[in-house]
Amino acid sequence: MASEEDERLQAEISLLEAMYPDQIEWDERSRELKYHSNQRSLQLRLPNAYLTDALPEILAANIDRADVRDQLKQHIASCSCGEEILDSIIYAFGGISETAMPPQSSANDSGAAPTAEDAGEATIIVWLHHLLNTNKRKQALSPASPNVNGLTKPGYPGVLVYSGPKGAVHEHVDDLKHQNWQAFQVRLESDDEWTFAHGAGVKEVEAMKDVVAAIGESRKEEFLAAMRMK
Repeated sequence: MASEEDERLQAEISLLEAMYPDQIEWDERSRELKYHSNQRSLQLRLPNAYLTDALPEILAANIDRADVRDQLKQHIASCSCGEEILDSIIYAFGGISETAMPPQSSANDSGAAPTAEDAGEATIIVWLHHLLNTNKRKQALSPASPNVNGLTKPGYPGVLVYSGPKGAVHEHVDDLKHQNWQAFQVRLESDDEWTFAHGAGVKEVEAMKDVVAAIGESRKEEFLAAMRMK
């Protein structure tokens, strides 16, 4: 009979395979997990005590042949034992990938870093396995920039919708992404700014129907498609 830890691990692996189709490989015998995307590859080994009192081990973490294991080890060391953290590790690896890849240059590049205002507007929708922790709920409601507007829905599943200056929206989502989540998946990312029934700021609502009502009819179909409810 499978133990509770075995059942939790199988559920976690199944969720990753659904979130990253064709990018996840799991070898149950060796307990090795591989993730690959374009020029990025990650290989982890899960100790038998993972989900009780041990953290995953990094066998390889490469971005276009660059070894980034040390950067990723820092993230894993900050995680708590006994929790499902594989999705958090993959997202952290993605964050390292963004900073490790060389920036694209152009003939008109002045060398100045673009500001959030220069980068235009953005809307991001995030699906969470759940949003229950009080501290995480508070953080989700408190972007660093007052110009970010949106909605959060706690419970199962959790939903985050943020809109505003592109730099500020991405900064807030990235800050949240580096927390420990059982699943944190960006379902929609666009260059359009959305408006909400409550106006400015980020508001927590109780149910999915409240999110739909706050978004309005003009964005309803787009939101439902992102939530895979159509």
